[in-house]
This record gives sequence, structure tokens and C-alpha cells, in this order.
Amino acid sequence: MKKFTNSDYAIIYKECSNKTNDETWVEVATRLNSLLGYSYEEAAYRKLWQNFSRMHNALKAAENTAVATRILSVSDTHVPFELPIETLSAYKGRVDILQLNGDICDCQAISKFNKVYRVSPMEEIIKARKYVIDMIEYLQPKKVVVTYGNHDLRFQNYIAKNLDNEMAELMPRTSLELIFVDGFFHYDKREGTKSWYTPIKELFPAIEIDYTDNWWTQIGDTIFAHPSAFSSGVLKTAEKAMYFFRNEGMQFLELVMAHTHRVGEYYIGNTRIIEQGAFSDVSKNNYNNGQLYNSQKEGFVYLCQDINGKTIREKTELVALN
Repeated sequence: MKKFTNSDYAIIYKECSNKTNDETWVEVATRLNSLLGYSYEEAAYRKLWQNFSRMHNALKAAENTAVATRILSVSDTHVPFELPIETLSAYKGRVDILQLNGDICDCQAISKFNKVYRVSPMEEIIKARKYVIDMIEYLQPKKVVVTYGNHDLRFQNYIAKNLDNEMAELMPRTSLELIFVDGFFHYDKREGTKSWYTPIKELFPAIEIDYTDNWWTQIGDTIFAHPSAFSSGVLKTAEKAMYFFRNEGMQFLELVMAHTHRVGEYYIGNTRIIEQGAFSDVSKNNYNNGQLYNSQKEGFVYLCQDINGKTIREKTELVALN
């Protein structure tokens, strides 16, 4: 008896897929023999369908464990204390989504902490904009997702404190809105010049730039958050954030959290919580020196998800830098 051809297999797969529960394999074999001009027993078609099914399931399983989205989450750059972009050299060309998880700007000059020198807000915003542009050009992600942090909100708090309400309404909530969405002029009174800085959204037309205007965002099964709350216990801030999102009815299995300048992870049930560290030189950004707080840690997260947005945990990297 001659062997099946490739076109035969296509017909067999289609007819077997259409088999109803009421139909017997003898009836399927009779129909296929009539279509193909063969005289095979029902067992031949039944075994062939079983092989098709095993192959389909194997391909489906492989698809579900294959990496579909690679996310690099960097937080707490605290410009002007940022780390060199080259620190991320191992991920160059390997990032689908660059997630900036808040505190891009330090807003050092308008903070409440004592300081021995000041970097002007305008100088800091210009430098932060250039730093983000350089990072995008270096990593070449397909998408950038930005959340703000408590330091980014210093911009709004300072304006609200020092300007009339009517003037405050002219200004954005965070410096990140100027950098990513609105753009801004720099009026140099000393030099008598005016310079325009185009918003980053307009600089990269081929890259989707999503400024969320929020302190958290969700990508797939993972929440990325930069709360303003802080707990001194190890990973307690992340734990508190996890319960907050659970109480809000959010469905997630991973929580990547900025703000604490600590690096660590653990599981609560089937949920993994991660504190991702700071992508800044913490030796220069130490407002609490001498207060016996735990030392700050530098780090970031590289997270991989499958086609369904489920995190592939064995392919996730929590990188500690110090």
C-alpha cells in the first residue's frame, strides 16, 4: 500500500479535527479512504491522529515557555547621581520593553534634606533628558514604559509650596512630563538665550513611549511600582505593596518594586516580590549617613515573559551591583 503524501496529511488532519463525539473511527476511516483512494484500517488513522495531537501539544508547550517579551526595569537613577549606561552592556539589543520605574530625577536642589551643594532643577532636568535619550539609543527597545517616583513628585510639591495656585496650574505634576510628553524651554537669563528641548516621545517615532503618569504600571503578570511608603524591615515595603494591590483587586504573580534602594526577593504564596535596587551611585546619594540605616544597594531587574504575559521565572535576573 502506498504511503501518505504531504497533501494527504493535511486532509487527514482536517478530517480528524472535525470528528464528532458521535462518530466512530471506522466512519472516519471510511470517509478518508473515499477521499484519498486508500484502504487503510481505522487504527492507522487513529494512531496518526494521536501523533498529530502529541506534536501539537509539544509545540504548544514550547511556545508557552519561549521568551516573547524581554523587560529591563531600571529605577532610582536619581540624576545627577546616575550610573553609567554601559553598566547595562550585557542587555544591549536584548530589550523589548525598557521600564523606567521612577525617581529618574533626584530633584536634589528642592529636596528637604541638607546638602553641601546644589544642582539646579533646570540643569538636572536637561541632564536627565539626555541620560534617558542615551539609554534608549544604547539599548534600542521596542517600547519604553515610564512610572514616576516620590523624587519626581518633588517638582509638583515645590511648585505648590512656592507659587500661587493660579501659577501652579500652568505647570505639570512631575519633571518627567516635561521630559517625555510636553517638552520645555530653557530661558538662560545670564546669556539671554532660549533653548527648546523636544519631548522624548517625538524623538523616537519608531519606539512606543508610554509615560503612564502614575506610580505603578502592569505588564503581563507583573506589576512595577514606586510607592512613597517605606518600611525599615527587610522586603517589608514590597510586602506592604503586594497586599495593597491584592486589596485593590489586581491580578498578578510578580511585583517589582523600586524606592527602597535594596535588592532582594522572596515568595508569599505563589507571588514573587522583588526589590530592584537603585541604578545610581548610592555613595553620592546618601542622605541618611550616620543614622544607622541599612546600606543602600544598586541593582536592576531583567524579566522575561512568554506569549501570554506570564513571567518565566528561571529566565529572570535580579542583578545586584554592590
